[in-house]
Amino acid sequence: MNRFIQHVLTIVLISISSFSYGQYTVFKKKKSYLALLGGFNYSLPQVTDRYAVLSTSPMTDEVNEKEYGKLGKNKGAQFGIRYSYNFTNTLSAVAGFGYQTQSFNYLTQYAWEDTISNQNFEREMHHEQRISYFTLPILARWDLTQGQFKPYVQGGIFMDFRHQASKMITYDNTLDGEETENQTSSSGWGDITDNTRKFNMGLMAGAGVHYYTKYVTFGVETNFRYGFLKTINDNTRYMDQNGFALQYLDVLDQLKLSALNVQFSLSVPINNSVTANILRKSRYKKRR
Repeated sequence: MNRFIQHVLTIVLISISSFSYGQYTVFKKKKSYLALLGGFNYSLPQVTDRYAVLSTSPMTDEVNEKEYGKLGKNKGAQFGIRYSYNFTNTLSAVAGFGYQTQSFNYLTQYAWEDTISNQNFEREMHHEQRISYFTLPILARWDLTQGQFKPYVQGGIFMDFRHQASKMITYDNTLDGEETENQTSSSGWGDITDNTRKFNMGLMAGAGVHYYTKYVTFGVETNFRYGFLKTINDNTRYMDQNGFALQYLDVLDQLKLSALNVQFSLSVPINNSVTANILRKSRYKKRR
């Protein structure tokens, strides 16, 4: 993940140095654009309350808490459309509609001892959850240059409306923190939609770059989304109809879900921006 970010920053810096003093200036005041976007995201679960079916015995100091996967393990995807209106050549408002799936993973481990036959029983479970949302971002964007190659920063709010949620558990009998090859089995994907809350909202901020031509605009951006509200439905935590709670000895913690996303865009002007001469040579602009 760190190498990917470094490569993106290197490309951005090289591109800025190559295009910032290009031949054309972008004139897009009072122009509107419609964009298609798609990309991937990495979720950051922030646990606020922990829950479990089994509790630790008072005779032992061990605590069987969930071990959550790091950023690179919680990969999802998103796509959508956005409308932007440019008040000036640098300031614009952006509103969109999209669909995204976020995931978060964690590990649980349990061990029992049979005092009669003197045998040990171990079970390690890898839990993967996916939650899909319809999302509505509302942003303000500020462009940093006037040329065809245009870096920008943006920020605003988002509202997420849950569509569906699912869960799968992979487990084996070796407590090593990894899925033991040829020794694992899976529960299959089960529905946990009722175990998640229907609505979330939060703040969103990021940066990106656009490259303008007369007919289309290409872009790439990254954003951080911070969710305000709890993700899990407390009222249905133990009302699992798929056997996850009892059969697999576990229930979901309460958490807030944030994410880092990277997405690519292709946008087109929708109000005669081409005939309005959106790309102008610098000396042409000065004569006016």
